[in-house]
Amino acid sequence: MKNYCLPLLLFISIFFSCENTNLTGSENVSEIENVLFSQITTSISNNVLTASGTITNNNQTLSISPPWYIECQYYYSNSTGNKFLIGGESTTINNALPAGVSLEWTLNHQVDNAENYINFTIDDLRAYKN
Repeated sequence: MKNYCLPLLLFISIFFSCENTNLTGSENVSEIENVLFSQITTSISNNVLTASGTITNNNQTLSISPPWYIECQYYYSNSTGNKFLIGGESTTINNALPAGVSLEWTLNHQVDNAENYINFTIDDLRAYKN
């Protein structure tokens, strides 16, 4: 029995440690459906990585009631093509977003040595409610 315990415990710890944990906020939130992110741009200024764009409530009848949140992760790739997580940011929206209406958003992520992230990208962009 002892011969099986260690491999079994090792397998269990590896299996449960491989969950998808790449989101900035909690996984126990309700992602908002029927939204469209568009016109996304990125820039760097004074060691701040900025992502901005437009979100549109594509629902035909329902408003998104406040508070709700927008978040994303910031990434960079090194010279060999490996992708690395820089960090994540979120913002609280305290206004309702009626059906068919758009809202401009901006997320800022403070870094040291922004020159290391000249070609940063964003991913894992989502809108959600707690």
